[in-house]
Amino acid sequence: MKVVSRISIGALALAAFAAPAAAQLSGLPAYNYAPAPVGVTVSGMFGKGLNDASGKTSSVGGMLTYGANMFWVGAGASYFDMSSGGLKAVSFGGNVGVNLPLGESLPVKVAVVAGLGYMSKSGFKTMTVPAGVTLALKVPASGMTVVPWISPGLRYLRADAGEGWASTTKFGGSGGISFGLPMGVGFDIALDYTNVSGGSPLLFGGGLHYTFKTGG
Repeated sequence: MKVVSRISIGALALAAFAAPAAAQLSGLPAYNYAPAPVGVTVSGMFGKGLNDASGKTSSVGGMLTYGANMFWVGAGASYFDMSSGGLKAVSFGGNVGVNLPLGESLPVKVAVVAGLGYMSKSGFKTMTVPAGVTLALKVPASGMTVVPWISPGLRYLRADAGEGWASTTKFGGSGGISFGLPMGVGFDIALDYTNVSGGSPLLFGGGLHYTFKTGG
């Protein structure tokens, strides 16, 4: 997630910086897995930009999520290093999701999701507000849960390089697979995409999580 005048922020800063800014946590895909496990989940994640538009970002982060039957809310932070831009920083973010009441017997789950990400470094600031819908499918598997999911939506991006804020809204989305064991341990992989003219950032991410179950 760099640039100069107010005019160029929208065209350059938001484009060159779009991948880290596009996720709730900079440099990490937007993990909108739904529904989140019931309980308190601790997650550790890594991310890697796959193309030039992503800034070839390398990142690592952590997140704490509380999940209930009808909703979840999470918050965390990440450290990222954009190799093509020379920018290293810490960003903060969070997300919230509300599960739609479709019935427990259905294997398909739908949730409305939204997030917030913020970073400030050497006078350069970005804020991201992704929002969309997550569709998840619970696949029958012996001894574990396997949940592929996809979450299309819009990303509202704001950037300030010292000349005032400029903003834009782009289409984007994330998707992946979450694996979970009955003991609470799980593994997640995801891809994140933002549609930016002149180069659309693509991020890959993966990580481990553990859920302290609190019931229901």
